[in-house]
Amino acid sequence: MKVLKPLYPYIRRYRWSISIGILFVLMANALGPVVPALLGDAVNAAEKRQLSSDELWLYASLLVCVAALAGCFRFLMRRVLIDVSRDVEFDVRNDFFEKLQGMDPAFFDDNNTGDLMSRATNDMDLLRMLIGPAVMYSANTIFGLPLTMVWMLALDWKLTLMAMVPLLGLPPLVKFFGARTHLASKAQQDSFGEMTTMVQENLAGIRVVKAYRQERAEEGKFRERNEVYIRHSLALARLQSMFFPSIRLLVGLGYVILLLVGGRQVMTGDLEVGTLLSFLLLFGMMVWPLIAAGWVINLIQRGMASLQRIEKILGSESMVKEPSGPARILPARGVDIRAMGLQFSYPGTTTPQLADINLDIPAGKTIGIVGPVGAGKSTLVHLLGRFYPVERGMLYVGGIDINDWPALELRKRIAFVFQETFLFSDSIGWNIRFGTSENAADEAVREAARRAQVHPDIAGFPKAYDTVLGERGVNLSGGQKQRVSIARALLRDAEILVLDDSLSAVDTHTEEAILRELKDAMAGRTTFLISHRISTVAMADEIVVIEEGRITERGTHEELIAQGGLYATLHRKQQTEAAIEQEDFDGEARA
Repeated sequence: MKVLKPLYPYIRRYRWSISIGILFVLMANALGPVVPALLGDAVNAAEKRQLSSDELWLYASLLVCVAALAGCFRFLMRRVLIDVSRDVEFDVRNDFFEKLQGMDPAFFDDNNTGDLMSRATNDMDLLRMLIGPAVMYSANTIFGLPLTMVWMLALDWKLTLMAMVPLLGLPPLVKFFGARTHLASKAQQDSFGEMTTMVQENLAGIRVVKAYRQERAEEGKFRERNEVYIRHSLALARLQSMFFPSIRLLVGLGYVILLLVGGRQVMTGDLEVGTLLSFLLLFGMMVWPLIAAGWVINLIQRGMASLQRIEKILGSESMVKEPSGPARILPARGVDIRAMGLQFSYPGTTTPQLADINLDIPAGKTIGIVGPVGAGKSTLVHLLGRFYPVERGMLYVGGIDINDWPALELRKRIAFVFQETFLFSDSIGWNIRFGTSENAADEAVREAARRAQVHPDIAGFPKAYDTVLGERGVNLSGGQKQRVSIARALLRDAEILVLDDSLSAVDTHTEEAILRELKDAMAGRTTFLISHRISTVAMADEIVVIEEGRITERGTHEELIAQGGLYATLHRKQQTEAAIEQEDFDGEARA
């Protein structure tokens, strides 16, 4: 029962409904043995020729009434308990999604999307079966078997005990198959998660697959994973195919004993025919609860395996901890940022991604960050958004240690345009409104798009801002996606603006136009400009160069050019490239 402990809070919410449902189970099972008893009495009376026409009609009426009443109770037990299982599934699924939303990026670095999708769908279905049918048929077996046995013992206790002898093999049978079913079910679910992960990744990267003509190779990989899943599924099916017939075999042996012993007693006159009929019917009523017990054990083992997979996610804790203790008074507007000897390594690694970073950024200033790929530029702003844990005393926002900022409150004050642009499969207007009020005025949306230099492109679509995008905005170019993301950030009107290499996919002329518009938008905002292009960061109040996680140069554009370091080298190189491109363009124009 320890395995089911995570479900207790959910079950407690519906304890009254579950209690009423189990009461209906009890009532249905209490009425069940009445029908065989009435039939047995009717047959005994008929055999002795002591049954009048009126009594026959009375027996028939009683049988119909009892059967109808038992049927009503069975309908109600199903209605109540299955509804509860759906409600619990609904609650767990919502909590599961909420948990995923609250986890930090490091969690998603270690967990595949396909496997998480498998847990949110397939495992949830098995969890519902554990809570609904498994509970219902367990209660049915718990109440039905003892009540039926009491009636049988009252009729003939010796014959009852003899019929029960084969059923002594049921506990070891359950123990043998139960453990193996649990392991087989977990292996099946794990392989299903792996297969789902591959499908998700393959569909997300379908353009790359086609571009490199890897369709056949990917089909082969999928076939291998599918074969693993089939192998585990067949192993589980083989266990089930042996388990249920084994139960039927034990029940069948009980029938044989009843017929042999009971039939001989009828022949000798020690047992009435009606009583033997009642015995056979009552024993038959035990067949389904016993078979259901086997099915329930299978459901429980599979459900417990799924519950363990779901609980692993629900029990996970974000590495970014929310502040505890009395709430701090947070700055209303305008926050300065200070890094003091900031160091950071990604979880699971020992190599520092950032080392001894010291920055003092007054509110409303613009800072440019330049450096080679993998130098730690994006990592710095990710720490600012509390996406990863930071040691206390190393990073302050508004004079408050970043660990004392609630993550949601801090992120509400930051507008991010990430290096990897992501747009949702919704309208362009909805994507721009994302992160702000969905009721933002249309004119505000258009103004943000104008500043991002994407309004003419959107206006050229047949449905303009109502144009629905494909997955990840596939029907937009890379530059258009970046500019829509910039518009989204501008509409948010946050105090801190982070542009993480967000102009890499636009040409230099568009970049200049965007930067002119951004200059007004950045007024009064603390802005981070991260880029490989010197032209992007040249306007910053201060520029820092990061190499191998350390700040190696800092100053204004002119000061860094004069220093003759990496920044100056990049500047010369990019100026030369721009001049060559301009000559090529002019040559093509003259031609």
